[in-house]
Amino acid sequence: MFKTLVKAIFLFFSLVAFVSLAKAAVEEYPLFSKLEKFSLQTSSSSEKFGSYTFKTGEKGKEKTVVEGKYFDLRYHLDKGVELPGGLYIIRNFTNAARQAGGEVLYENSHEAVMRINQGEKEIWARISCAAKGQYYYLNIIEKMAMQQQVAVNPILDAINSTGKATVYINFDTASSHIKTDSKSVIDDILHLLRLNPDLKLSIEGHTDNDGTPDGNQKLSEERSLAVKTVLIAQGIHSSRLASKGYGMSRPVAENTTSEGKTKNRRVELVKI
Repeated sequence: MFKTLVKAIFLFFSLVAFVSLAKAAVEEYPLFSKLEKFSLQTSSSSEKFGSYTFKTGEKGKEKTVVEGKYFDLRYHLDKGVELPGGLYIIRNFTNAARQAGGEVLYENSHEAVMRINQGEKEIWARISCAAKGQYYYLNIIEKMAMQQQVAVNPILDAINSTGKATVYINFDTASSHIKTDSKSVIDDILHLLRLNPDLKLSIEGHTDNDGTPDGNQKLSEERSLAVKTVLIAQGIHSSRLASKGYGMSRPVAENTTSEGKTKNRRVELVKI
């Protein structure tokens, strides 16, 4: 019982420490200094990429959505300090924005929207306050385009648009043994099949014209079967896959150059 209690207490304080460290990571925004007698609340946060809708126009009826690095900073007046009033807070920030070469896009007694250019940065900020200045809030966006990391799978894109995709898988010479440097291609096909459980593929092998027609026919069949076997071994059901070989009968380029031969030594994934 005692050991269980000790573990529970340790877990509680570890969690508190973790949360404290996570919240401490949010800092003051360097463009605006903190008003005296105010403290940054632990509920403040930031996001690598977010969006915020700012009021603009004389009456604030226009809306502008800005995307980029987002800061949600919240401040609380220290205990025992006289309330400054909302207008005092708003004017402090709008004056600071103008002094920094920025412009005020909307303003009233408890809220203002500002835009400031600092070098290559375009910064949008909304200042608002509540309870006669007991609280104030800063919503800031450093405007930027999102850095795209997710890409459309080019194999799926080709299959959807043309019904088939061409991939180049390296095999040992005159062999159906798949070289290790083709693992990334196999992984791409696996990923495609796992994300699209209804997709069925015919794996079709092709060769250049080196060797005999009969030998190339057999080699293309063995190579397409080898790809199918690897995919099945990785958990793809055999009912979703077929394999065929066409040898040297369907070239897509002239076999008179090394570049043309390389294009002809291919595997096509055909949607069934």
